[in-house]
Amino acid sequence: MDSLKVWKAHDGTVLTLRQLNELDTQRLIAFVKGLSVSARYFRFGQGDYDPGLDDALLVCRLDPEQGVHLIVVTPVDAGETVVGSARYVIQPDRSSCEFAVVVADKWNHHGIGHQLMNTLLSCAKSQGLQKMYGRVLGSNLDMLQFVKACGFEISDSPEGSWLKIARIDLQPLT
Repeated sequence: MDSLKVWKAHDGTVLTLRQLNELDTQRLIAFVKGLSVSARYFRFGQGDYDPGLDDALLVCRLDPEQGVHLIVVTPVDAGETVVGSARYVIQPDRSSCEFAVVVADKWNHHGIGHQLMNTLLSCAKSQGLQKMYGRVLGSNLDMLQFVKACGFEISDSPEGSWLKIARIDLQPLT
């Protein structure tokens, strides 16, 4: 797929938002390994999460009927490096999807998360999905603030207040 959006960061770095593909496997592994312990904890539930090749291939081979996985890349000498990742997985009810977003630590607060989330929402709407939700640790205050700014409603999970559920309706009520 061609890039969905190309723009420049405040420092002039060219950023490209596009769909993840199988050729991105090693880039995705390097991206996750480059995240801070806290970023890996908030995204994967364990600070020492280390994606192996099998996990990365599984993520990179997401069928369009299962969901969408987007990345933001920036050029480097050896090609591209991933600086942000966002995905949603369509749930068995085929009307809702669960999202996840993570941005490289040094790229936080540069608008990458908003670009990814806005594109995810647009893709989900175009697939006719009705609702999007994500599970966010109650201690992940930056993410809770981010999803609220994106229009999500936050509630406690049935599992307890330590876990929040961020939800948004994708289609207008008729």
